[in-house]
Amino acid sequence: MTKLTVACLGAWVLLAAPAGAKIPASLYSPSSCHRIAPATGYAVYKCDDGVPAFGGTTSNPTGAKAVTVPAKYGGNGYVGLPGKASAASTVPGADSNGNVALDVDLTLPTIAPPKGGYPMLVFMHGCCSGSKTSWEATSFGGADAGGEKWHYSNAWFATRGYVVLNYTARGFVDGSGHGSTGQTELDSRSYEINDYQHLACQVLGAVGKFNPVTGRKLAINPSKLVTTGGSYGGGFSWLALTDPKWTCTGDTGAGQRLMSLAATAPKYGWTDLVYSMVPTGTHRQEPGSLPAFNGCDSGPRKLDGSPCPSPVTPVGIPKKSIVAALYASGKTGIPPGTPHTTFPSKIDDAIACLQGPYPPESNPACATTLQTLLPEFLRERSAYYQNFFFYNIASHPSYRIPVFNAATFTDPLFPASEDRTMLNRLRSVVPNYPIRVYHGDYQHFTQNKDTEWADICQSGTGPRHPCAGPADYPNGNYNAISPNLVRMGVTTRLDRFIDHYAKPPGDPNQPTPTFNVTAEVQICPQNAGARPPDEPGPAFAAPTFEQLAPNTLDLSLAGTQVTTSDVEPNPHAANSDPVANLAGNGGKCPVETQPAGSGVAVYTSDPIATGATMIGATEVTAHFSASPSASGVELNARLYDVFPNAEAVLVDRGPRRVSNAEAQSGSVTFELHGNGWHFAPGHRIRIELAQDDDPFLKAASVPSSLTLTGVDLALPIR
Repeated sequence: MTKLTVACLGAWVLLAAPAGAKIPASLYSPSSCHRIAPATGYAVYKCDDGVPAFGGTTSNPTGAKAVTVPAKYGGNGYVGLPGKASAASTVPGADSNGNVALDVDLTLPTIAPPKGGYPMLVFMHGCCSGSKTSWEATSFGGADAGGEKWHYSNAWFATRGYVVLNYTARGFVDGSGHGSTGQTELDSRSYEINDYQHLACQVLGAVGKFNPVTGRKLAINPSKLVTTGGSYGGGFSWLALTDPKWTCTGDTGAGQRLMSLAATAPKYGWTDLVYSMVPTGTHRQEPGSLPAFNGCDSGPRKLDGSPCPSPVTPVGIPKKSIVAALYASGKTGIPPGTPHTTFPSKIDDAIACLQGPYPPESNPACATTLQTLLPEFLRERSAYYQNFFFYNIASHPSYRIPVFNAATFTDPLFPASEDRTMLNRLRSVVPNYPIRVYHGDYQHFTQNKDTEWADICQSGTGPRHPCAGPADYPNGNYNAISPNLVRMGVTTRLDRFIDHYAKPPGDPNQPTPTFNVTAEVQICPQNAGARPPDEPGPAFAAPTFEQLAPNTLDLSLAGTQVTTSDVEPNPHAANSDPVANLAGNGGKCPVETQPAGSGVAVYTSDPIATGATMIGATEVTAHFSASPSASGVELNARLYDVFPNAEAVLVDRGPRRVSNAEAQSGSVTFELHGNGWHFAPGHRIRIELAQDDDPFLKAASVPSSLTLTGVDLALPIR
């Protein structure tokens, strides 16, 4: 480009299109970019050159219909964007140049850009069958944008002035094995986080090439980047937070340009991938009891792989049914032949370990997994352990990137502890850290109601419903508060939060958000009463999570009962398994009317005299009269609300791996996942303690029994 051309086009193109950008011409071809009208009065351009005819370990030799990034990055692979590693061409799925090819879509605004350029929003899909289409829609009011896509899709954000990047992460393919090449590294900071940074730089460098498509000069503000996504995309967004600033490398076409996050919005993701999959039950969620920063509360190895000091936390209890379902969906798709991902052999080895005899410390097939992969999952894939980031936010205010966290309560895969421990570590370093949290009953294996995400409207005496269409937005401004609004959903809160920091031209003046914590009470068919059962329960807000429920309801339940490591049949374990419950009960609350069976300790309180609203994690202290000699002892808790009609509704649960030293001490204390629930007057509170919670949790292979003499409960209540 000549200096004369730059002078004529002005700073927009100088910002937007330095030479050498690698975005393929097929993506900005007029045949790939189509004008979409998501709603009356709105338009965007969606650029999609199709799905590459390659994927996984079958390399894309020319990068056709894809955007290439280094198959492996150099340096330490983190803290800014490194260049390509010298051994990149040896990575499975890499081409001869040492690149993998990612399937990319770009959605562009038609609204006039702000001074400095458009913000860019990067979506990340879920695992293990997601793709670039997971957060794409052609409308934000029609059937394709309902549910969780309500005001949360490429179309929605682009209409308001974001350049939106949707792409399929490395190794993810469709049912034909086509998509992105390489193998998934499960959001590794050294692979997937660098991939997104590299892609963002490439879009920054090439956005001017899309000028003929939209008919206007396009530019991106490199300091207004936002990441978001759910599940795998939530873990990704947390990790993106911990490496928020980088310099673009020369091979991106935006060499030496600085890029940085303006905000991030993780939804129902993990911050400790080991603990979410194989929990020990030792993590506490309160500010003064944070899990060890070296990883030793999640297992026996430190971040660097060296052994933890004594007393060593044993390996946790695999979430058997969930891990198996995720692995199957990634390995072949569910059903086989549908979208899936490409696992490296170390993941296959880890699954063989987790599905083998328990406990894994005595299983020779687990040696490499425990010594190498476990600390790698902590070090490379878990935001909570990015200690350099926490050093940065203490010393450098510019690293304190604002966070909107759509946290979970009832999700058994990524429960509330994944969010609360991260929140409390952030605030332990920066007490006023800019984070807003919303805990609700949504996502994996839950009811995941549409009304959790969408605003709820009602016109006159008509039915309550997710706000949509001209009837609820009579002036055609879907970003405005509807005159029919009766409850604001999670997504509007998320949108307004990130808009304040990214300042898209369609919503540039959002006020500074409040940095607080909101938590809902779970509503099931059994406790809905006069409230619509398809809506969330009451929500409460406070400056900190702990202030939501500063009191405790203490229960001491006595009685000698025996638990055993093999309870067959155990109907409560079968009914409460998250995978089976989703398939057979739509994710609604499991209800029990029959006894749990022998070998499960069951303690039930007297009817409570006054109502109690619980918000948070119940503390359980179990007392023993005999010490087991077997290794791998578990004590898994299920908390129930027992109604006057004798129905028992599952409210919360939590696993605990009991070490030999703890078993010999005579008691163990641990916390459940946490939830928001109202116990009505006259109801009873029941706790079941089981060594065998299979199929949800992997049962120990070594027979054992444990005699309990009683249990103490401390429920956090308002």
